[in-house]
Amino acid sequence: VTGDTITAVGSRADIEALAGPSTRVVDLDGGTLLPGINDSHIHAISLGYMTPPLNLDVGYPAVRSIADIAATVRDAAVGRPPSEWIVGQGWDVGYLAECASDPERLLTRHDLDAIAPDHPVLLVDFSYHTAWVNTEVLRRLGLDPAADHTHDEAIVTFPDGTATGVLFERWQREALELVPPMTDAQRETATRLVMRQLNELGITSITEPALGPAD
Repeated sequence: VTGDTITAVGSRADIEALAGPSTRVVDLDGGTLLPGINDSHIHAISLGYMTPPLNLDVGYPAVRSIADIAATVRDAAVGRPPSEWIVGQGWDVGYLAECASDPERLLTRHDLDAIAPDHPVLLVDFSYHTAWVNTEVLRRLGLDPAADHTHDEAIVTFPDGTATGVLFERWQREALELVPPMTDAQRETATRLVMRQLNELGITSITEPALGPAD
């Protein structure tokens, strides 16, 4: 490589023959060097925002049980003002020990209420189609926790019809819309976090398709 241009490729012997006294040699220890990759469509800011510390990692293998998730949320709540949102993503009941051992075990708002009753807690699953929230979020959505919600297929209910705290599609989207938009400082942190991840994968430039006032 001369400057920012790849000037020759070939076998080790071919390239070593071109090296001069001022050539800097980098031993990749068997690795492969490729030109930087451009990703022409990636929601990088959103991806960065979903990365710790901006967003809790509640997916496998970071967590392996409901108890692990509870501990993660409890730690996040320490020192935060009660009104501040606690947001995370990645959970999958198939990887949670309590649900795997007991198919009847539901994720409930009570699990989250027990550790962060005053914070709005919103945990999105791995598919991004389901949210697990606490009672505070239900109230902010205008959903009465004590009411019968069996008529609404987007709300998982207990046998008595009251909301468990697991929401599908429409209600999940509405819950996400309640989360305050990122601050400028959070946007900068998100950008730096995701670019570090992408650089490690060989992606050196991107096109962000949704960069605007809301992103």
